[in-house]
Amino acid sequence: MMASDIISDLPNNIIENILVHLSLREAVKTSALSTKWRYNWSTLPQLVFDYSFCTDSPRNQAMRKELFMNIYQVLLLHDGPIQKFTLSIPGLENCPEINHLVSFLSKNDIQDFTLCSWNECHKLSSFLFSCLQLRHLHLHYCLFHPPATFRGFSSLVCLVFLEVDIAMNIFENFIPKCPLLECLRLQNCTNTENLDIDAPNLKLFHFEGLFTSLRFKNTPVLASVTFVDSLDGIPKNKEIQRGDMIKVFRYLPVIEYLFADYSLLKFLASGYIPDRLPVTLEFLKTLVLSYMSFGSLKEVSCALCLIRSCPNLQKLRFKFLEAQDFSDISLNKLQEVEMLDFDDSKPDMEFVKLLLDKSPLLETMYIQPKRGDSTTGFKILKEVTRYRRASSTAEIIYLDPSIYI
Repeated sequence: MMASDIISDLPNNIIENILVHLSLREAVKTSALSTKWRYNWSTLPQLVFDYSFCTDSPRNQAMRKELFMNIYQVLLLHDGPIQKFTLSIPGLENCPEINHLVSFLSKNDIQDFTLCSWNECHKLSSFLFSCLQLRHLHLHYCLFHPPATFRGFSSLVCLVFLEVDIAMNIFENFIPKCPLLECLRLQNCTNTENLDIDAPNLKLFHFEGLFTSLRFKNTPVLASVTFVDSLDGIPKNKEIQRGDMIKVFRYLPVIEYLFADYSLLKFLASGYIPDRLPVTLEFLKTLVLSYMSFGSLKEVSCALCLIRSCPNLQKLRFKFLEAQDFSDISLNKLQEVEMLDFDDSKPDMEFVKLLLDKSPLLETMYIQPKRGDSTTGFKILKEVTRYRRASSTAEIIYLDPSIYI
């Protein structure tokens, strides 16, 4: 009885805080705790229907009908605004009930909407484009085709598209219609080969997939840029435009983090490469160059141009340069280096020697050899520890080749 009284007498703000940290199924079950708790869950501003709500994916029409009846019952009992709605349950692909839910949400000023389809690309309801209060939109395996009259999501802050089938000639015009956009993540979507990013408030851009052209314009606060190669490799039957490092970085004045996978390096290296950029990347603290080819002089030159242009670089990571003139490189702020897939070739060893010699504030250098004979790894470590270090506190740490980083 005492425990029941304590639960009943909890302040409303404590109860609300407890409920928002529970799954929806668990929150509904709190109705049994006491009379005071019976309908507290019904005012939750976020409704998440995922594996925690339905542990067994519906495998037939009867199971799907039962699941949607449960969702409808929750919505019927819900009292108050619904700010966040998530539907991520395998087995519901292209069910007409999904569009009924979207229609309902469009009339309730939904601000955060997530829809994950799994086995079949879901055609989005036109009602989604009426949700003009949206601030967060996350779609997985859906068909995105806005109507011709669509004027954009004027309040959208975060957009995440995973394996979304974007209609032709839509992407380039869609982004400028979201003027408040701060976060943009695109992973293996269609019709995003021509990346023309016009987003004045964008702070984070993460792209995974194929591209043939790249232009940043009007991105004055973009701080984090990531390019990850698609598993499909280079676009087929597509003409890749020549990259222009100067134009690409001209509109990234405050970039702090850059992850450049092979395709971006190859794109940047395809055009004119200056010794250093005309605009210093003074805010760039972390530079990751993944799968850079030591055998490509242009890619090496591209990497060196970036390093020379980042006076305040603190973390440098390579996933494996030909010997170059390194005399004008200054790494006075570099604190951490990761060398992955490393071998004992002369260019690799000379580059390690350069980093140790030019980094007075270096704290840690991680070296992970390629998979193979462990004796080669210890041979590398033995040789590297003999090199001169500008930092008296720099520590060299050997990473086991069998461990994935």
